[in-house]
Amino acid sequence: MGDVSGQNQTESTAGPGLAGEPLRVLVYLPEGMADWEIGYLMSELRQHDLTEREAELTTATAGGGAVTSMGGLRVTPDAALADVGGQAFDALVLCGGTTWYDDAANVAALELAARRKASGGLVDAICGAVDALGGAGLLDDTEHTGNELGQLEKWPGYRGSARFVREPHAVRGRTPVGGIIVTAGSWAPTDFAAAVLTELGALSPERAELWLRFWQGREASALYTLFGMETSAP
Repeated sequence: MGDVSGQNQTESTAGPGLAGEPLRVLVYLPEGMADWEIGYLMSELRQHDLTEREAELTTATAGGGAVTSMGGLRVTPDAALADVGGQAFDALVLCGGTTWYDDAANVAALELAARRKASGGLVDAICGAVDALGGAGLLDDTEHTGNELGQLEKWPGYRGSARFVREPHAVRGRTPVGGIIVTAGSWAPTDFAAAVLTELGALSPERAELWLRFWQGREASALYTLFGMETSAP
């Protein structure tokens, strides 16, 4: 797919709303979605046991029909992307999967990501979704990471090698207009979740660090501390 960063369509891309209002997060699920890559993020936002902001999640697929995950789960979304893509969301999350290399299947999701980037919105991508963003020219001017630089460089539209960060964690890159693009490889679903939750204001940096110490370092005491800490949630 070519560069879609010049799309002129407009939409509401407001950042995280008022503290008393639920966050609104749009999660795009491609066919062949990678089950594990967004599981931590979606679970924390939906359960709201540890987060400091309530959230409303909307899942969407290209046509509104069910998709089959890499693990064989048949997943039915809330809506078709065309029906909800123009609404106001605090974040767009692009799940990785096996079909990001199919231009026709996910072109609308990439166009939406391009519009959000141009408007300073929060865009979050992991694994194959990062590759597709790079191939669309959306990472050329923003620090990012991904599965592997060589994999990104196979995309004809990718010109972002100088901005690639060789970091085994999620990377939060600031765009020229002040937005954020969170990227991560398939091996970093917990880092990805923590970065997105922090950018949304759903976890403070201190709570995100504790959360990662539990999931990555297996420190049970960190989780106990999290549950015992006061939050700003209503």
